[in-house]
Amino acid sequence: KDSGYTGNRISVLNANTTITNDESPTLAIRTKKDSSMVVEQDYILDHEQENIAGFVSAGSTGAVLTGALLKLGRMNGIKRPAIAPLFPNLKNGKTLLIDCGANMDCKPEFLCQFALMGSIYMKKMYGIQNPKVALLSVGTEDKKGNELTHSAFELLKEMESINFVGNMEARDITTGDYDVVVSDGFAGNVALKSSEGMAKFILKSLKSEISSGGLGAKIGYLFLKKTFKKLAKTLDYNAIGGSAFLGCKKVVVKAHGSSDRVAILGSIKLCREIYLNGFLTELDNELKNYNAE
Repeated sequence: KDSGYTGNRISVLNANTTITNDESPTLAIRTKKDSSMVVEQDYILDHEQENIAGFVSAGSTGAVLTGALLKLGRMNGIKRPAIAPLFPNLKNGKTLLIDCGANMDCKPEFLCQFALMGSIYMKKMYGIQNPKVALLSVGTEDKKGNELTHSAFELLKEMESINFVGNMEARDITTGDYDVVVSDGFAGNVALKSSEGMAKFILKSLKSEISSGGLGAKIGYLFLKKTFKKLAKTLDYNAIGGSAFLGCKKVVVKAHGSSDRVAILGSIKLCREIYLNGFLTELDNELKNYNAE
């Protein structure tokens, strides 16, 4: 109210149809030309000269990723873009998980590019000069894992453009010992959803125990109220915003389908920060060296 904002920084585009989670993403993007997702992507393409940073969506994940690929396109040299959510860690920092659902079936070279994109992202967004990159596996030993992780491990350890530190287990994502965790989309999505479920379990269990624990538990809660609220905020995806979809020509941020206004605002801020921090330019430069390598 007191910001002086007059409304001239926002324009509204009309969209008459909706893409649902039950539809084929590719078919929906191609046929539903007046859906909000297609309208916004077409607007970006039609106003290329205005240097639009990117777009944010809380819609169907499949449609967001498919539309970004079909309309905005991949960066030159990128084989598969990947979605990369951030995890809070025990060292009061963030850990990036890439990929977590965009690419269910991966080749080893895809994971190498995920590692490169994730490393540049943490460098540009959080100022980590030499991000520690690990490969998600079922053990820390070099020979652990399946055929994909074995092959990817051999390639990752030869990459001079990243600081590869070896295999790691899903339980260590939040330790803060790693900055980037590389995975195929299937295993990464399982790790992500398991972590979200455990976070909900912890919060609901604490609430239940306090409610049924009698007077002592309630008194204890009063002393720890601020601590519990801080923990809840740390585990709340709304406080982080959306996840970046890395590897497209424009910045793409996918917000959770049940995002509130705080999460949407956070996603918009994230889109802006990725653009202003020069992630796309840095990745484009590094890809030239990577492809030569």
